[in-house]
Amino acid sequence: MDFDKLKSLAKTAADKTKDGIVKANDMRNKANQETKISLPASNSFSSATSIRKTIDGNFYIGPFSENPTLFSFAGFNYDGSKVIEKTMTKGRTSQQGRTGSVLGGAALGTILAPGVGTMVGAMAGANRKKKGKMDSVSTTTSEEKPGKASILLRDLNTGEIKTIATKLTQAEANNVQMFFMN
Repeated sequence: MDFDKLKSLAKTAADKTKDGIVKANDMRNKANQETKISLPASNSFSSATSIRKTIDGNFYIGPFSENPTLFSFAGFNYDGSKVIEKTMTKGRTSQQGRTGSVLGGAALGTILAPGVGTMVGAMAGANRKKKGKMDSVSTTTSEEKPGKASILLRDLNTGEIKTIATKLTQAEANNVQMFFMN
């Protein structure tokens, strides 16, 4: 092979590599100027959706693109999340029984008025206060279940409304509102 031909091929390959690196860096710089938000999947059969905001304030769906289909923000609906609180109590209670009080009251009632006095004395003894102690620990846990949300975007070319359905917690809904309102 001719040395000049090899040199020419190596220079062409190096130039193409350099051009590819420059183009990739330019694309990365443009992508870094945009902001994006990822919306969680609305169910287990769908995947997360990324929405990007251009430096002009328009939006598009998906990964970075130099020529995307642009949208404007048309609305946001959120049903709210549900907070479920669960309380678990663990512990033990030790009480002194009322057996002695019931028998003592019945005996006293029998002495004073046999028959009716026995029943009245037993009931009076049973109504005495319980003595005892209770050692317990309560733990309350809160869990937030995401609520239904939809984001409405208007296609700038056709004017059609595109609806993106998702499920969000309250914090995620606040982030979505801030993303579209700023």
